Amino acid sequence: MSFCCHPTRRQFLRWASLTAATPILIALDDMPRAYAQTASTPALPINLELVTLTETSAVLTWFTGNPTQPDSFGRLAPVPADTQVLLAKVGAAPSEVFYDATPTPYHYVELTGLEPGATYVCVARSGGIPAISAVDAFGNPQGTSGINALTAGPGLPIVFTTPQPPPGDHLFTIALCNDTHLGETVAGLITTQGGVALPPGIMQVPGRPPYAELMAAALSKETRERGADVLLVAGDVTSEAAQVDVQTARSYFDAFGAYGSDYFVARGNHDRAHDTEDAAACHPSTLDPAYKDCFRDEFFTDDKSWFSAEKFGLRLLGLDTYDTIGNGSFAGSMGGAQFDFVRSELARSPDQPTIVFGHHPVPLDATLYAVPPVVYGLENQQARELEQLYAAHPGVFLHHAGHTHRNKRAISTTAPGVMFQEVGAVKEYPGGFHLLRVHTGGYATNFYKFRELLAQEWSERSRPEVFGLSPLYTFGNTADRNSVVVRDLSGLQSAAAARTANPAPQRVDTIPATGGTSDALIAGAAAAAAASAANWLRRKSSGITSGE
Repeated sequence: MSFCCHPTRRQFLRWASLTAATPILIALDDMPRAYAQTASTPALPINLELVTLTETSAVLTWFTGNPTQPDSFGRLAPVPADTQVLLAKVGAAPSEVFYDATPTPYHYVELTGLEPGATYVCVARSGGIPAISAVDAFGNPQGTSGINALTAGPGLPIVFTTPQPPPGDHLFTIALCNDTHLGETVAGLITTQGGVALPPGIMQVPGRPPYAELMAAALSKETRERGADVLLVAGDVTSEAAQVDVQTARSYFDAFGAYGSDYFVARGNHDRAHDTEDAAACHPSTLDPAYKDCFRDEFFTDDKSWFSAEKFGLRLLGLDTYDTIGNGSFAGSMGGAQFDFVRSELARSPDQPTIVFGHHPVPLDATLYAVPPVVYGLENQQARELEQLYAAHPGVFLHHAGHTHRNKRAISTTAPGVMFQEVGAVKEYPGGFHLLRVHTGGYATNFYKFRELLAQEWSERSRPEVFGLSPLYTFGNTADRNSVVVRDLSGLQSAAAARTANPAPQRVDTIPATGGTSDALIAGAAAAAAASAANWLRRKSSGITSGE
């Protein structure tokens, strides 16, 4: 495996002539070593990504590896190194804003105290070598925002502009996530209708906790740490809806809070009713008694697997976009009774601020979605009908979906007041969640990767899925991961006011506290996942579960 393309002295000098970047370049006092990289560099910093960009903060991640030791997936052998970020606001003096001498291959830096609406130039480096940016599908550095981006080469400084905050006071924060796939042990597989799994999948490092459980544990912990008041899980909670896996998923989500109050769950195609031995003890599906619906047993007490709830004056409308019997590979589908419910609920209060969430995305006429859309989205005619319903009920302002495992933001020409937000998968690269911060005058969405060390390790390990093409599709551009929308939401209640008016009972976590350390997380995840791991071993002889 070779790497391209190290900047020549001429390229460096030409780029350095850009006035905006001059301060930070001057701050690099070891230029010859920084820009004289060779293929024999023991610890090469690569895969630099600007993950999160808020009005006052930015999150950067990268990896250090040995380029002389790639594995069969092209991954470099991990090499621990230090972590450093140099930052300069354009027009101001540069400063070293972060340094950690602790050696690690997995680098996660959160820059705070930034100025809204300001442009910054920064260098992320390890061992004195600037990190090489990952690139998007158009060849642009993932470490550079789309605003005021400069032409940059591998290893050169990156540029980003912080947005302005949503107007008004902050009211509450909602975490959006999907695709936890509890019970899955091989990631990156796409199973054809003939049952063939393509391409080769990626498995966890022997001795580590099952990755789905590891990432689910990080989800419950880190969403709370980042201030989420509510968690919405948009489907594919499990790998194939085995009873033990649904129960394991419930135990992880319960670590966030109380179901039906602090968190809400929607069904995905992987959570469908099954006619397998692993689901045999569950209740029969209302659609076909030969199939057993473990997901409904755990998360819904009546015959409906869709619902409406209210938090802080905000209506939450949860959809079941696989309201059918099938093998999971068909387009998303909602039955007539569910559509009647959605129409009735929206008509009850057309102007009430509303978030709709369900597993399959709504393929929009004006947006390039996954190909073919009939597989990856809601059935086209139903998608059109939902858009028309949203247009007629102006309270709806956001539709949250998963399924594609990618970060993607889109606006419909039919319902332009609604943001359609797909969120990257929890269970694999990019591995994280979105935070929706609601203010009186608008809202912001920001994607966060998990910062727990073992979660970073697995995210990097699963990066080469689908022959290495997965990051080009799933990570999304800066606007897909970070956005600000101005909208009057002043009628909603703040989370603080709601807690004062209705104090919640003390909650006892069902997952052992992790304490923020990798060793503790291993112990907690392994304990909660024991039943799931044993179940997988029993099922293993029947075939590999799908990773998509």
